[in-house]
Amino acid sequence: MSGSLRISRMSLLWLIRISALLILLAPVSGYAQGFGTTKKKVVLHRKLPPAAHLSGSTFKVEVSAHGIQQDVPEDLKSMLETELMKDDARLRQDDRNPDTVIVCTVTQYSQPTPQSTTSQQYQLGSKKPQNVTVTRYTGLLSVSYQAKDRRSGRTVDSANLTSKYDDEFDQGGSTSHGLMHTITGHVSSTIHGKGEADTAPSPAELKNKMLSDVVHQIAARLVNTDEGVEVLLARGKLDDWNKYAENGRWSDYVEKLETMTPLPGKEDDAYRLYNIGVGYEAMGYAAEDQKAAKKNLQDAAINYGKAVDGKPSEKYFLQPQNRIETALVHYKQLQDQKSGTVSASAGSSSTAKVSTRGVHSSTSGSTQPAPAKSLASSSPAKSSGPPLTNDQVIKLVKANVDEDNIIDTIRHASAVNFDLSVDGVVNLANNGVKGKILTAMKARARQSHP
Repeated sequence: MSGSLRISRMSLLWLIRISALLILLAPVSGYAQGFGTTKKKVVLHRKLPPAAHLSGSTFKVEVSAHGIQQDVPEDLKSMLETELMKDDARLRQDDRNPDTVIVCTVTQYSQPTPQSTTSQQYQLGSKKPQNVTVTRYTGLLSVSYQAKDRRSGRTVDSANLTSKYDDEFDQGGSTSHGLMHTITGHVSSTIHGKGEADTAPSPAELKNKMLSDVVHQIAARLVNTDEGVEVLLARGKLDDWNKYAENGRWSDYVEKLETMTPLPGKEDDAYRLYNIGVGYEAMGYAAEDQKAAKKNLQDAAINYGKAVDGKPSEKYFLQPQNRIETALVHYKQLQDQKSGTVSASAGSSSTAKVSTRGVHSSTSGSTQPAPAKSLASSSPAKSSGPPLTNDQVIKLVKANVDEDNIIDTIRHASAVNFDLSVDGVVNLANNGVKGKILTAMKARARQSHP
């Protein structure tokens, strides 16, 4: 009898262990919403027309740098030549008799020694805190660029472009949403699954990441681009509808998510809103009509903003708004060019300040490149008073100034100096600056005119 009882107890113990294991291994749809241990990804194809039009079919790239390691300008030249010919088959390199000369000056390049900090943290399954070492990797590349028509000497396009990298890694991979800028967000920098973004970059890899980003920014100004942007889908109960996204049925996907009963709990429903944003973003990129594209992208930005409001601590909610704002500014620039709102200044050569590809940039009739400016700051040609800062926006929010007036203040500030790094955005969200106000800050930081 005692033997049978002992066997029953052992069986019960094994049953409990197996049940616990099954719970741990259960599909993500069985519990709270999130991105899950097994990431579900889709690729959005972002097609953007150029911001400037090149005459002729031949080009020459000239890159210079002073006091910067020689392989940086050399690699920039080679990568830009390759990218332009890849994106536009009619273009070819011709150093002797080019139709267009593309002049780049590397104004800043830094890759500081990674900084490590150790702290005690509780790990899953551990009763005592463990020592965890986190290493932060940063990098900065700034390039002044001009495209000139060789025959007329006219400047076709110019910009000051910046690429930033800022990410932290522990033994498990990336611990924050890497700012492979606040930049364009093309494939490798957009996603964290087990892959490139979860592996600390070597010095050579980090250099190539930033060079690649600047190259993408220049190419997007001169030729049609079709970028594959890898995006995460939120999981959990949303897995039932994610099959529509995986099959490219984006309008059905958005309809299902918008008409389903909102998920209980503000934080859980934030993931549904995020997925709606992905759907609208995909439709925006696929739209043939420019107005339809702009409308879909605006709807995407609104839903991404709502997701951030619902759960500001979710790191994967931050990056999509940068992509959306990049595209919206790009389309606005094209619309302004067509409508003639980019006009000459009275009594001077034609000058226009614009923004594209998620960084501050400028176009000018001048043949001399303007000095590089900070990625997250932008000043009009004529500024009065100190620039608007994060702290001032937080002060407006905490004073209960209504949203419309805060946005109007941001849009019409004579100058801004916003910190829109990951840490800066998290601090803003923690102080109540979210959604449309945060979107307005990011859009304003990319424009030199209100």
